[in-house]
Amino acid sequence: MGILRSCLGNRDVMQKEDILWATFFLGLFELLSDESGEGWVKHMLYGTSKMLQLVGPTNCMSSARRIFYDLFRVLEASRALLYNEETILSQECWLGLQKSLSSRATRWDSMEEIITLMIETSAFSVRAGAIIKMIPEAERFTDPSVVMIAAEGLDVQETIYNWHTKALLQLVQDGPSPYSNLALLYYHALLIFVSGNYDYFPYWDNIAAPVLSHAEISEHLTTIVYLSGEVLCHSKIPGAMLLFPLTVAGARARGVDQRSEILNLLNQIFCKGFVVANKIRDNLLERWGRQGPGRDDKCAHMK
Repeated sequence: MGILRSCLGNRDVMQKEDILWATFFLGLFELLSDESGEGWVKHMLYGTSKMLQLVGPTNCMSSARRIFYDLFRVLEASRALLYNEETILSQECWLGLQKSLSSRATRWDSMEEIITLMIETSAFSVRAGAIIKMIPEAERFTDPSVVMIAAEGLDVQETIYNWHTKALLQLVQDGPSPYSNLALLYYHALLIFVSGNYDYFPYWDNIAAPVLSHAEISEHLTTIVYLSGEVLCHSKIPGAMLLFPLTVAGARARGVDQRSEILNLLNQIFCKGFVVANKIRDNLLERWGRQGPGRDDKCAHMK
């Protein structure tokens, strides 16, 4: 830690890949040691993200930096969705970088693409929420901005559905893999997340919006639970990558059996070393206690 602190004072620190990896691993360590998750957020926001922003997006990345960038995108996209916060990755320059990298790839990567959709959906959710807050509550039933947000949400939902069609075709050709299961997990969670921006608010009741029915939500939830179990039992993917879909699923779980399965999955993540899973568990237990049986609640965020 002392060496890291001294290196942070160097003028070329942003170019040093070992420093970038060190800040990233410190963030992971926080997920292993801090139940609150706040230490992880600080490292991601004020450590890794800040260093990346200072150096800026570049197409010329070493293999080590490209691996780092790909891992960072997964966890940063999850953080932005869990906390309903902005991320540097939603800035045009970073989205442009990803588009450039994807265009040079020899084949379409479903995982990279769903992470991009997570980043874009998170940015849309933050922006839409800010617009709605500026509109007096009594005017939200007639304000044209509410209709506009509904239309944009339908576009977001359609993009996610289109990703799924393409991913299924690739799955038929290549067969399943741990990361294809993870990508599908994010797909199902993302659809529920988008619906959660609308289906709790009456001013969208009579407007076409990306609202899922209870039956659709239940189907997505069942798939999230199944795929989470597959990823945990049959891959080496870190359990921290499941925090977003399990939080979304838990917020919508209605039955005792579903809730029990989600708690069991969170316990598996905890037993694999990620103590932050207890924070998710405690938040869900508190929410379920408020809801009572047979009801769901707005998909609250991690903090």
